[in-house]
Amino acid sequence: MKSKLIFTFAAVVILALGFLPGCSEDEEFKDVSVTPVEKLYEPENEKYTILQPSGSLFFEWSKAYAADNSIVYYEVLFDTPDGDFSDPLYIVASDNKGLSNGATITHKTINNIAAKAGIELGEEGVLKWTVRSNRGLNFEKAKESRTFTLIRLNSINGLEGAELFITGEGSEDGQRFKATDQIGVYEIFTSLEADQPYYFYSELGDTQRTFMVNEDQVSFKETYSIPEGATVAESGQYRITLDFESASAKVEQINSVEIFFCWTQAREAFTYTGGGVWQLENYNVQLVETSWGFDERYKFVFMVDGQEEHWGQGEPFFDGRPGIDREGYRDMAIVGSGTWDGPFKFPNELCDGDDLDRYFTDVTVSMTADKNYTHDFSNITE
Repeated sequence: MKSKLIFTFAAVVILALGFLPGCSEDEEFKDVSVTPVEKLYEPENEKYTILQPSGSLFFEWSKAYAADNSIVYYEVLFDTPDGDFSDPLYIVASDNKGLSNGATITHKTINNIAAKAGIELGEEGVLKWTVRSNRGLNFEKAKESRTFTLIRLNSINGLEGAELFITGEGSEDGQRFKATDQIGVYEIFTSLEADQPYYFYSELGDTQRTFMVNEDQVSFKETYSIPEGATVAESGQYRITLDFESASAKVEQINSVEIFFCWTQAREAFTYTGGGVWQLENYNVQLVETSWGFDERYKFVFMVDGQEEHWGQGEPFFDGRPGIDREGYRDMAIVGSGTWDGPFKFPNELCDGDDLDRYFTDVTVSMTADKNYTHDFSNITE
């Protein structure tokens, strides 16, 4: 009985303590007035900065105080030189999750802010900044603001692992770019409709970015609203290459794709089927008799803006005749335009030394983002 009474008394005490006022996590964020920042320290007013891909700029200011002597949060606000920060271009929390009275901001972030301000790549421009302190819903803007002059990077910030897609009424909406072996360079083989807009977008988590080719057709830019998009004068297939390191763009028309048999130089044209894929149906493999037996070498010719571009074997180069499923053998790379530069050999399954014209096959050329540029044989018949 005594133990029951002790337990009941303890429970009542604990219950009563639950109703007593005390600290909670929510109290840290209650609505408390704060003082404005009195003084900005760094960077000095009208500082001149040439942005670099790996650089940063340090911002520092005097401390503000909360009415209840609790912690204060800080944010750096950026605006155009004639702006009043009522609708800032960009807001950056200070270091240490907003608790520090300093902020280390990368040049890449500043480059993005400059773009929002309308400063062109590689051009000089001015941004204005200040700081605001806050606790809960109370915000106080600093008593001063400063400007700094910058030279924008002549490049566009990289995608940081995001994928890049094409969109717009004139495009194959949602088709993905391929990241090439060159850092910051992306490429797509796609179809575009004349006089219909196309542009690009990337997604990484909740971050979405949009880009479009400029009127000069040799550069591109990042945009901060739905862009009007670029257009082409003629409907057809195109290769679009975007280089984020130099902000350059190349839009080339693919006039045709053909298989090229080296010995006879005979060609047959493919039909574009969409999504960076061309197909040639019921192609008759016609080998040529030679003193050593027969010859089976071939490659592909892309007509790009009216100029031949030959595609053959990449590295490593296989000199023998492969089986049809030999891994990597059919992967394609740009090779020399000479007749015998970098050719493939038809696989064993398409070669009969006693009947040189025996086999027919469908040939598919895939210039897509999901695998190496390659070609395949299917539906082999006699």
